[in-house]
Amino acid sequence: MLKKNVYSHLKVVHRTVADEVFRIREEISREAGTATVICPLCEESFSTYDGLAQHCGATHADNGAGGRPQNYSIISEEFNNRQEYELWLTRRCEDTCTSLFKERVRTSGASSRLTLLCNRSGTYKKTGTQRASVSKKDVRYCSCHLNVTFNEGGTVAVKGCFGHVGHELDPALLKFSSQQRIYLKTLLEEHSMDYIISRLRKEDATKSTKLYFVVKQDLHNIIRKYRMAPGWRHDDDVTSLKLRYEENNPDDGIRYMELPRDPSGKGLQVVIITPLMLNWLMKYSSKGVSLDDTFHTTRYNLRLATLMVSDERDRGLPGAFLISGTMTSTDVERLFVEVKSLMPTFCPTTMVTDEAPCFFNGFRAVFPELPTKLHLCRFHIAQTWERKTKEVVEASMRSMVIEALRKLLKERQLDKFQRRFAEILAYLREKSQNTMAEYLERNYLGRIPSWASFANKGAILDTTMISERFHLRIKEEFLHRNSNCRLDAFVELLINAVEDLSESIAVKDRRRFAAAAYRLQETNKNHRRAETIYAQAPDLVVSVARNKWLVRNTAKTEEFDVTYEGPCPCDESINTHCLSCGVCAYVWTCTCLETRSGISCLHRHAVRIHSPEGLPPTERAIPTVPTLEPLIDMSAAPAQERREARNHLFNAIKSTYAVVEANASSLTKLDTDEAMDHLKKILHHIQLAAEIGPPFPSSTLAVRPELAQIGGKPELSRIPLHQRRKVKKEREPIKDLHEEVRRLTETSSDEEQDS
Repeated sequence: MLKKNVYSHLKVVHRTVADEVFRIREEISREAGTATVICPLCEESFSTYDGLAQHCGATHADNGAGGRPQNYSIISEEFNNRQEYELWLTRRCEDTCTSLFKERVRTSGASSRLTLLCNRSGTYKKTGTQRASVSKKDVRYCSCHLNVTFNEGGTVAVKGCFGHVGHELDPALLKFSSQQRIYLKTLLEEHSMDYIISRLRKEDATKSTKLYFVVKQDLHNIIRKYRMAPGWRHDDDVTSLKLRYEENNPDDGIRYMELPRDPSGKGLQVVIITPLMLNWLMKYSSKGVSLDDTFHTTRYNLRLATLMVSDERDRGLPGAFLISGTMTSTDVERLFVEVKSLMPTFCPTTMVTDEAPCFFNGFRAVFPELPTKLHLCRFHIAQTWERKTKEVVEASMRSMVIEALRKLLKERQLDKFQRRFAEILAYLREKSQNTMAEYLERNYLGRIPSWASFANKGAILDTTMISERFHLRIKEEFLHRNSNCRLDAFVELLINAVEDLSESIAVKDRRRFAAAAYRLQETNKNHRRAETIYAQAPDLVVSVARNKWLVRNTAKTEEFDVTYEGPCPCDESINTHCLSCGVCAYVWTCTCLETRSGISCLHRHAVRIHSPEGLPPTERAIPTVPTLEPLIDMSAAPAQERREARNHLFNAIKSTYAVVEANASSLTKLDTDEAMDHLKKILHHIQLAAEIGPPFPSSTLAVRPELAQIGGKPELSRIPLHQRRKVKKEREPIKDLHEEVRRLTETSSDEEQDS
């Protein structure tokens, strides 16, 4: 008789029970030397994993898994479909601290047989060649195994054992189950990595599941598995962005894209103008625009230039984005070509940029006939002058020269400006600082109207701070200082940032915040300062003519001219007028050096406090915030109504789940049988709900910005270290350069008279 027929012969002819047949088979295999499954504790050999499990049940039941008792009984289950089997397998693995891997798959017609083994058993084969790795496999063989048969009719038969032998049960070394991965994916759609890790460790204080041991690399793997990176369409981010551009979605606003000519990014041009940005351009660009660029926003050496406009409250709004690898006049020209194609009537009064000529040259190449005036950013010029002063001026005079140059930039009266500039040049030459004097004459004397404050009177912008502030918001709130961002993810973030900014402004206006805009907030601060200084000192405010006043400082050493030049051009309800006295920065002028575009200095407030009777009636009223009607379209398509209904149901489900989670958390803290019964009932109902619908629902939500790049990390905030107080030297007051020039002039005159 052939060996393969012995076991069937014993069952049919001799009617031997299955356990005895199994014992005989093991004995024959052992004697023949074919028993390859070895017990890790006593090194006894078996031909099958079932034999190892039965041996462990008889010999190692009390201490097989690192001293922990195990149930080594052979189980046999049948299921009607694959979904029932997967739910059962997930629960059993969670209950027994088990993870399985596919050891073998055999197919026969429409049916297949799958062998699953414990992930802590087997041999580790390293596939990488660069990174060091550590194996989670502790034994060659483990009694935990499953033989799964998927039948032709859809039923599933399972036979195996969930008892472990030869290793400890450690949830940290398990694999993530499908439900755990979906749970992590859901958390990533709404929360940051740090919050998720903290939450998971609080939820599982007993450290009984793999979720307690989640680290950021696990979350990055989830993002990669489900392709959750914002804007993802391809593994290569440039190709992904090109695919998005070819979709031609008008809501994306990607108007133009040119691929880079080399890996350095040279030649890359991306112009983004969403419908909302175009609306802002049409509505506000005539008052003036700001154009500035920034860098370190992606992993590449690319620059982002933003064309900004100001709304009724002088809040900066992006009108167009340009991403370029070179940021030349040709690149900027492409930006304005797209602007002109969408808005032929584009005609800003003023364009504020830094000293880079590419911005205004690119604008002039497209709009050569427009009367738009260029104004260089006062902040950037001050920085340039300070760097140059530190480079060429002697250290003993640097602070005085820098302070004089700053005051020169703020001077709004032509005669005083001319005198200040002449005195600065004279002082530099008198002190043999000819390099600095020649630098100012050569680079700035011939183009005074493009940077002097007196030439920009009444403009809404004198710096590019609205661009700088928006770029800072992009880097901090959206990128979280992570400069290792994919290009397609960065474009997605820019598009979302526009929508976010619009919604934020709408919410602040609807709630009538007093600090709804930066300039409004600064104006109100100056009013409080004026009340503190001038409310009890009416002698410091003197009317000298109709709509003209003279305001002195408290020491009566300086005098400032305040003039009302109405009527006010602002919107009657949405503006930057002071909420207390109604002063407007665009019709009230002051000769002090504290004046900033759109912000009323304290001297204007002082006049309003002491001379309300001398003002036009239209200016006495404090501006009121209009009552905004809810923007709701009463006509909705059936599809929209169904979507609204689904959203309401989804929100109700989330609210109900929050209540269930709170109740379950409270019950967990009670050491009673009733609490245990309630928790089991809650789990039963949740499991029933989990079986409804597809097992792995897709999501359209994007992850948070810091997760855009696999392995990219946000810049950590620096923790200030509190040191013992140090005795600081008293700083000497900075001497006034103009007083020094007058002193030198008087000394020279006295010497001439004496001679």
